[in-house]
Amino acid sequence: MIVLDELSQRVHFELPLNHLIETLQLSKRKKGQEIEKIKEKINQYEQKKQGEKAFYQSLSPLRKFFAGRPPSHHQAVEHLVYVKEPLKRIETINQRIRELDDVINLLQEDASKNEIVLSTSIIDELKSLRQTEER
Repeated sequence: MIVLDELSQRVHFELPLNHLIETLQLSKRKKGQEIEKIKEKINQYEQKKQGEKAFYQSLSPLRKFFAGRPPSHHQAVEHLVYVKEPLKRIETINQRIRELDDVINLLQEDASKNEIVLSTSIIDELKSLRQTEER
């Protein structure tokens, strides 16, 4: 299977069909693992915040007065950094996974084709995966 770049229509490499499908599925699995890591970090942050909130609620009124809490805009920025941005990153990774699924389905449906046109980002991923396999 000849792999062409969608922008320049240049041949980047040639792989057997089954090896190309396996490499794309490996990339898809790695992206799934990356999503799981991000979700775990979000859960850790939310558990930490829940623990802090429970601890603050358990304090006596006098201790609450001296404990002090960060201003709400600090909490909002923290939420943005630790929850919102990672969720956006998960969404972009899911889009990439859907794109990989489309390519894999295309390859499996029409195995008689000799060449396929892929986006530059997928080609870059394939190159990096091939380099790590060679090591």
